[in-house]
Amino acid sequence: MLKVVIVDDEPQALAALRALLAERIDEVKLVAEASNALEGIKMIQRHRPDVVLLDIEMPHGSGFDLLDAFPDRSFQVVFITAHEQHAVQAAHTHPFDYLLKPVDPDELYRVLTELLASKTRHCPERIELTSLHGKVFLRVEEILRIEADGGYSTLYTLNGEKHVASKAIGHFEQLLPVDRFFRCHQSHLIQLAHVRRYLNQDGGMVVLSDGANVPVATRRQSELLERLG
Repeated sequence: MLKVVIVDDEPQALAALRALLAERIDEVKLVAEASNALEGIKMIQRHRPDVVLLDIEMPHGSGFDLLDAFPDRSFQVVFITAHEQHAVQAAHTHPFDYLLKPVDPDELYRVLTELLASKTRHCPERIELTSLHGKVFLRVEEILRIEADGGYSTLYTLNGEKHVASKAIGHFEQLLPVDRFFRCHQSHLIQLAHVRRYLNQDGGMVVLSDGANVPVATRRQSELLERLG
């Protein structure tokens, strides 16, 4: 089941999307609607959707302004707009897709199907990393945490090893099981089973089983504590 929030200032567009989503009621749940960016931010924070269907040109801020409020967002974005000229700027926000109004039902259903498949994907028992010297295979249960460094990521393991991969941290966030790993910060992905302590100091921090201190973004603290509880 996909939890969806729609953010669009056009009542007609909202009604059309609502009707299209209703045809996929067994797979999609519309949890909230908003008619501007400020209201959309509140709805996303309250309902924690899997997907946001997002218009770009709206009052009280654009769709891009809304996304700026979620630098380490945990939801997928599908832009739905009448303005094709925003496509290049939209690409920099890494959306799942970009649909033009009026929305083609087949295109929307294609996107929803792909999103569902992504959410229910088979999670690997181990992952493959490519290095200068060959390939490294890590079991998922071995991974303590992953730290971002630009377009690269460093993976830290239970036995004290660290491996540098030429993949951004978002690649691993999508690859690893969401019930076991948590993006606690824009630059950090942790395995929840290895969290030993949560500290209020320095704005929020977790201590892992290897003694590493990992910062927690303010926006992620409540969700992290809920996941740990």
